[in-house]
Amino acid sequence: MKKTLGWLILVIFLLASCGGNGPYTSTASMLIVTEKGHSSDYKEYWIKAYNPNTQTKEEAFKIIVQEVMVWNLIEVNKEYFSTYAKEDDKPWILEQIEHKEIEKD
Repeated sequence: MKKTLGWLILVIFLLASCGGNGPYTSTASMLIVTEKGHSSDYKEYWIKAYNPNTQTKEEAFKIIVQEVMVWNLIEVNKEYFSTYAKEDDKPWILEQIEHKEIEKD
């Protein structure tokens, strides 16, 4: 019984330690890109965008783009469907982005 209880406590401890440092938020939405840029040492690439369904252009926020090839394909003033996430107070990180296609009759 003591051995089983010991293993149970160990498993609970391991699961609790894998939970990360804080709350994790993931969002999927339409985005209109208003600006794009990079750090002076070209190590961080970002876009500024807003969700046209719930925000205004003035409420655009920064999203880090981890892949420079993806950043190169993103265009300002274009609308995209995207997913992005953040943990705690860290910046938003782009997870996926797809150009919104215009339906033709």
